[in-house]
Amino acid sequence: MKKLTVIFALLFLMVCSMAAAARPEFRSNTGGSKWLQVEDRALEVQDRDGLILKVQWPVFSSKDASHGNLIQSLTKWSDQIRSFYDKDIRESKELAARGNRDIRNNRWLVYVEVERDDGRVLSLLERSFHRDLAGERYGYQGLNYDAKTGKKLSSLDVFKLSKEELADTLLDRLTKKYGRKILGDNPRRLILSKIDEDAEMEFLPWVLTDSGVSFHFRTGDFRNGYAPLPIFISFYGEPQLFNKKYMLSY
Repeated sequence: MKKLTVIFALLFLMVCSMAAAARPEFRSNTGGSKWLQVEDRALEVQDRDGLILKVQWPVFSSKDASHGNLIQSLTKWSDQIRSFYDKDIRESKELAARGNRDIRNNRWLVYVEVERDDGRVLSLLERSFHRDLAGERYGYQGLNYDAKTGKKLSSLDVFKLSKEELADTLLDRLTKKYGRKILGDNPRRLILSKIDEDAEMEFLPWVLTDSGVSFHFRTGDFRNGYAPLPIFISFYGEPQLFNKKYMLSY
């Protein structure tokens, strides 16, 4: 009987926890596109003791009907984020109902910026802000698509390099710009682990621009911390590294 009472009490507290539409804390920037529209949606999960969790994610649409493949790919990505949030919301409600105070006032906010949009490529930089018991941190990821097919691109689609050659190239640029010490004990292995010919399984933070490829590493990719470690490889300076299909004229 006592066990049933506890269960009913937890269920009551979870029912009292509500998710409601909220104002986004960050705004996506689609100024680099003539057709892409983004609505930044947000939810706040609260109970009688206040805010538990706030989440934010982008939802995409087009000003015309000529970008169906891209919208389909972007919607798939957006739905994956929302599905992840649904799981996080359920778990946060359960912890709050049990009286856990450490999960309150948390944030998981995602928004995007257009880096390139033309007849060959749509490239977005995904920015994220996360606050929890471990503190506040920012993250970066690239969303790069073939403009005609809507296929998500791997870095190996864009570079005429093997996985190992690309990892060595990136490590060389990082070392020259920031030194080896900041990159930890085995940075090559870590870079290799982020590169994958399957774009859905790749976690390399890269985006295409009009003039090359930007990589948005952080110290946390190699050691502790979240300081940015950006590097850039130019189409103009090293055209031999790239698949010309995704380059602009040079």
